Amino acid sequence: MKPPRRHRNITVRRLVMDAYQFIRAQSFLVDMAGRQFRPGFELAEIDLTYKCNLRCFNCNRSCRQAPSDMEMPVSMIAAFIRDSMERKIQWKRIRLLGGEPTLHSNIFEILDLLLRYRADHNPQVRLVLCTNYFGRAVHRVLEKLPPGIIIKSTLKHSLENFFKPFNVAPVDRPFNRFSDYSCGCRIIAECGLGVTPLGYYMCAIAGGIDRIFQYGLGRKSLPEKSDPMTDQMSAFCRLCGHFGFQWPVKTEKISPTWQQAYRNYRKTGSRTISF
Repeated sequence: MKPPRRHRNITVRRLVMDAYQFIRAQSFLVDMAGRQFRPGFELAEIDLTYKCNLRCFNCNRSCRQAPSDMEMPVSMIAAFIRDSMERKIQWKRIRLLGGEPTLHSNIFEILDLLLRYRADHNPQVRLVLCTNYFGRAVHRVLEKLPPGIIIKSTLKHSLENFFKPFNVAPVDRPFNRFSDYSCGCRIIAECGLGVTPLGYYMCAIAGGIDRIFQYGLGRKSLPEKSDPMTDQMSAFCRLCGHFGFQWPVKTEKISPTWQQAYRNYRKTGSRTISF
């Protein structure tokens, strides 16, 4: 199978946007101009599983820092589709992520549900599977993908990849002392609503953070369009290294808040919320 073109998350354009976002999220500017981002209902990202065959530094789903076999029940995908139809939401793009989504134990059943949804109710939606394209188990799934699934690949080969230091919490950095975390960041606009095993979030990364901190803030059903989800932004953006500007790195960086969170997680173990 010919490897797809590698997708790069770190670009000069995005770094410039992050710098602007940092300035725009300062409290005095928010008071004057309002919040920059709101949850979107055109794009959705579904974190199918937190299982992963790689252990990348600075993983923003904590697959290296706190490995887990948690995966999304097929019934949650069915509920997401049902709620989307009832609300008459016409998604433009649905991405499947992880972890490594091809490792989900029922990946083909999930793909079948989404393909039937597109054929019967939303023919314009782009179904995208994001993969690290690494290892035989992943390739066996990719070789059997049904037509109509777009592959987005990061083509990873080791744990050393350029990532923003996700585990450097903004709340631990003095540069952010005047930041308004309820503003969110560009990921909300670029990636869309997060659908995770722990519920719905303003972005999928927030669901991965909630898995570790166990705040239990995931919405139990598809949120209303009028829901600003600022409670989630206030809770999770202060912990997320994607908020504001940080230089990408290849080495592991973890600030004190995250160090303590991982220690607590290892003591209590993972938790699954019932829907």
